[in-house]
Amino acid sequence: MKSFRNPISPYDAPDPFLTWDPVTGYYYALFTRGSVLELFRSRHAASICTGGDSRVIYTPNGPRDGIWGELWAPEMHRGSNGRWYIYTSGRMRQEPGEKRLFIMEAETDDPMGPWRFKGKPSPDVFSIDPTVWTAPDGKQYLCCSRVDRGQVLDIVELENPWTFGTRRAMIARAEYDWELVPPYTGNAAINEGAFFVDTPERLFIVYSGNGCWSDRYCLGALEYTGGDRCDPDRLCDPANWRKHGKPLFEMGNGVFGPGHASFFRSPDGTELWCAYHGMKEHNETVTPAPRYFNIQKVSFDETGFPVLGEPAGPGRDLIPPSGEDPD
Repeated sequence: MKSFRNPISPYDAPDPFLTWDPVTGYYYALFTRGSVLELFRSRHAASICTGGDSRVIYTPNGPRDGIWGELWAPEMHRGSNGRWYIYTSGRMRQEPGEKRLFIMEAETDDPMGPWRFKGKPSPDVFSIDPTVWTAPDGKQYLCCSRVDRGQVLDIVELENPWTFGTRRAMIARAEYDWELVPPYTGNAAINEGAFFVDTPERLFIVYSGNGCWSDRYCLGALEYTGGDRCDPDRLCDPANWRKHGKPLFEMGNGVFGPGHASFFRSPDGTELWCAYHGMKEHNETVTPAPRYFNIQKVSFDETGFPVLGEPAGPGRDLIPPSGEDPD
């Protein structure tokens, strides 16, 4: 593929997650698909929604596993034991109600193979949008959005890929004007859709502010300032997370409400890319509207801070990630 244009999905594909697996040589993607978990794969990032294949790997079975539907924002990460895991959330009752995190485990090293329901790590806490980071010592941490007078971000140590450890802390709440755009104020203030971005020098959590159907949905950044990245007490101390005062990424170039980002490395490892959703039109009524899958390359400034610039809108030709098979 010589070039491509955003969006890369011709249909509604909110909360996109995209990763490259060097073992299989495929990209894998997940996004919100209603009441199923559907895993997509392709040799090329830009054709993940149109030129590859997909498989429904899980359909909720309330009487058996306690999940009734509304599966939001799934992500797939390798666990500390080397297996693949999918982290997501679902509705706990047959009627509309609170959502809980749950985890799926791959039965083989092939993500397109069978999966099994692994469990709910925090069955009593209303949480969504889980993401996972692996520290240099192999220990893993999960960040999610929890309901607490709005939506806040928590970091949690993992005892193993499906079990929470003892350390947990709230590290972010919406506080700046740009992440409190009306009507998302007070009890409706939102921080959600977190994803870890680390470099040899710095560790960030990129998150989304405002409501996901708002034009002003945008990305912000938290930064870890606690020093040792292998110290769970420091990582789970809210004093060691600093929120940057300006948004990282906002609407522009015909993309409205860009957010709920994930980040992935190019096949040759030299580039960092961002996957995010955005609307094609101004959404004045702030009601549910299609959100499309977009990708673009990330750069860094002289201090090592991630730079996304403006959304790479539909009229711009983009070069695929470095190291992709050209065929």
